[in-house]
This record gives sequence, structure tokens and C-alpha cells, in this order.
Amino acid sequence: MSEVVEPPGIPGEIRRCTRCVMHDGIAGVVLDAAGVCNHCHLHEKLDRLYPLTDAGHAELLKIVEKIKRDGRGKTYDCIVGISGGRDTCYCLYKCKELGLRPLAVHFDNGWDSEIAKTNLRRVLEGLDVDLHTVVADWEESRELTNCTIRASLPYIDMTDDVGIVSALYRTAAREGVGWIIHSHSFRSEGINPLRWNYMDGRLVHHIIKRFCRIKLKFFKNVELRHFFWWVFVKRIKTFTITNYYDDLGNKIEEFLGEQYGWQSTGGWHFDNEIFGLACHYSRVKFGIDWRIPEFAAWVRTGEMTREAALEELEETPAIESAEIVGYGLKKQGIGDEEWQQILAAEPRYFTDYPTYYPVLKLLSPLIWLLGRLHILPAHTYEKFFKT
Repeated sequence: MSEVVEPPGIPGEIRRCTRCVMHDGIAGVVLDAAGVCNHCHLHEKLDRLYPLTDAGHAELLKIVEKIKRDGRGKTYDCIVGISGGRDTCYCLYKCKELGLRPLAVHFDNGWDSEIAKTNLRRVLEGLDVDLHTVVADWEESRELTNCTIRASLPYIDMTDDVGIVSALYRTAAREGVGWIIHSHSFRSEGINPLRWNYMDGRLVHHIIKRFCRIKLKFFKNVELRHFFWWVFVKRIKTFTITNYYDDLGNKIEEFLGEQYGWQSTGGWHFDNEIFGLACHYSRVKFGIDWRIPEFAAWVRTGEMTREAALEELEETPAIESAEIVGYGLKKQGIGDEEWQQILAAEPRYFTDYPTYYPVLKLLSPLIWLLGRLHILPAHTYEKFFKT
């Protein structure tokens, strides 16, 4: 693989948030008169909405009791997506600690690291939780990722995330389970700018139609009609349990290691072997550094100092080593000449393709309400309309 130069600079002078490490060179980031970004203000709003207080804990227990009531007479009362990574494994532990009866669902796209597989097995055995694995057809999975790359979109994991959503909801519907538990934490992961990783079924449908080179037999897209069926007919709800606890970072890793033999993957997102290629592609082609929203969240919660975050952002992520990126390209079947052409192609974003977003904007008050009622993931409104 040819050595790739650093990404193009952001035009003009950027201003960085005085509290975290977000900056106004990122689409959707706005600084106020004091130099504080809208993501910091959003974090404060979510902190008030999901307080780590006795009142917040009482709300957590109230929702947990509802999940238990809804699941009476069934083998499982909730679905939990799990990858083998730190956050999903700990989320599963918290569900068991609270007395829930989860079914773990894993989406295997062919990129799980061996450590992630071992961690997954150890945690499931230690917690005595059943597992349902949805295995993607590898040829289709590879082609779908390459479709996103040919479309020149920044988030090459898009169709994998659609596969995860499909696996969670379809499993819940088949098993008659009324709740899906999410493990995304605004306190430890932040909320990515919408332009970086927007996805919806119409966008996926369009890029498949335009860029796919094989006939797909197994991939199941997720369109609005599917959500209407799952939400309003099957009455599947969601609960972001991570909003209600502040266990973060090393504290989680130490606990999982002591209790279940969970092992660190060796670095930031090393449990997902395609992530090195994804990060390198986004950073070099679009100037997107996926560490920024996450480091910004760590700074806000005190997991990392602002100075340490800025210093680390000066360095190329270890996950973008030539070995890891080269492995990803080889597995995707992308040669050196094609790779250079991909990087040189004009960057595109979801706004350059047909999507459901105009419809979602019209439905934004309903989306806000459905999020607060646990019918949609808690941060859907904030993600779509506040970043």
C-alpha cells in the first residue's frame, strides 16, 4: 500500500471549543460568545435530562420494572446488542445486575477480532446469557462496504450499522420481546456530527442500486415502513440504559477483567478490525477524525484532560498503522491503484443523495416525543437536529 499523505487542511482559521476539543471546522459545530460549542451545551442538557442522582436512579428502576412487567411469561424481557467490546459487555452486565432477562444479539460482519470473540464468549458464559448471532454473508458484506466507498461517503460502516439495527429489531419481533437496550453513552462517546455518519434506508437503497456490482440475496435493509411496523404494530420500545450510570473507561475494563476475564483489545476500537481502514479513509479523504467527539466527551466527564486530548489528536491513531490499513484493503479486495483513485474522488455526503431526511425534519416534533417515550433511541432527536 502506498503511503498516504495527511488529510487536506480545513479552509480558514478554525476556533476550538474552550471546554472540550470540538472545533468550528466541523460541520454543525457552533461556538457561542464564550467559545463553548453546541455539543458541550447538548451534553449539559442531557445531563439534566438524565441526572446521576437519586431521582435519576429512581427513574431507571421505574423503567426496569416496566420492562419486567412487559416481559412476564416470556423467556426474555429485552434484547441487548453485543460486540465483545467494553461498553456492550458492561451494558449486558448492568441488565443482569438489575434483574432483567436479556437475549444477547450479535451481528457478525466478518470483522470481529479474535480478542473480541473471546471476550464475547467469556462474558456470556459468566453472566449465563443466551446468544443469537446474525451472520452476514461475507461477499455481500464486503460489497456493501465497497458500495459506500464508491459512493464517496465518509462512513463506510453504514451498511453494517443498518445490519445491526435490522438484527436487533427483527430478533425482537420474532421472539416477541418488547424492549431493545442500547449501550451508546453520550458521556463516554459523545454524539457524532450528523454529516459524518447519517444513514437511513432510502440512502442505502440508492447506493446499492447505483454502486452495487453483485446481486444481493441476504441483506435486509431497514426502511421507514419497517420502523412503523416494529414501533406501532409490534410495539417495540428502546431504552438507553447507559444514560443512567457513570461507569466509564478504565473503571469498566478493570471490572470486566476481574469478573469475567475480559481482555483489553490493545487500543482504541481494536475490537473491530475494519475500523482502522474506516478511520484512515475518513481522515485522509474528508479530514474527519473520529476520536474528536469521543475525546471531547471524555474531557467533559473528566476521564481525560483537554491538554492530553489535544496532544493525542496531534498523533496519527495507532489503529491507522500501515499494517492494519493494508490488511483492511486486502480483505476488501481493493488494490493500490483503485485505493488512490478512491481517495482522489470528490467527497460526498448524505445531502448529495436521496434520503428520508426531509421527511424526518417534518416529523421532528414527533421524533422528539417518541424519543422521550422510549419508542425511539433516546438521542435520536438530538443527533438528527442538534448536531
